[in-house]
Amino acid sequence: MTRLILFSIATLALCTTVYMATRASFESADYQVISKDGDFEIREYKPMMLVSTTMKGAELRNNSAFQRLFGYISGSNKDGQKISMTSPVFSSNDSEAYTMSFLIPKDVAEKGAPVPTDDKVTIEPMEGGPFAAYRYSGYSNPEKIKEAKQKLTDWIKAKELVTKGEMLSAGYDPPYTPGNLRRNEVLIRLSK
Repeated sequence: MTRLILFSIATLALCTTVYMATRASFESADYQVISKDGDFEIREYKPMMLVSTTMKGAELRNNSAFQRLFGYISGSNKDGQKISMTSPVFSSNDSEAYTMSFLIPKDVAEKGAPVPTDDKVTIEPMEGGPFAAYRYSGYSNPEKIKEAKQKLTDWIKAKELVTKGEMLSAGYDPPYTPGNLRRNEVLIRLSK
């Protein structure tokens, strides 16, 4: 029995170490926390470059957005350049379209991101500035995202903040990350 307990503890420690090393290996969006209120934050983001794709109509039935973007960073670009995976993966959607974006690493963006070979993939800058964010864990799905957006909306109203633009979802973890260790967020730009 003691061996089983020790083995379980060792396995848990190993899994936690691998998980932490995996998350730490991804370059992430650069921001500074201005204020924190539980799971809510106001952040100041630095400008960033994104590679994005949008699905509409029948495309919404399959998840080709991730595959398009993964193809781009895997070398399906004019230079054949492989680009490191980053976090978070941003997404936004309404009833007609779904957009997914990967952050382009700073060193690649500074040298000039390679031109996509897929005409449904675009390179676009994202302006820096203040954002309100709400963090939650678990596997994300449309219902959890809707709930998180409502919580952020309620918090923003209570704080009398003024927003600009649409809410984004952000997922930070690879698919094999256990649910309770997953980091997900919704965020929205604030007016200055």
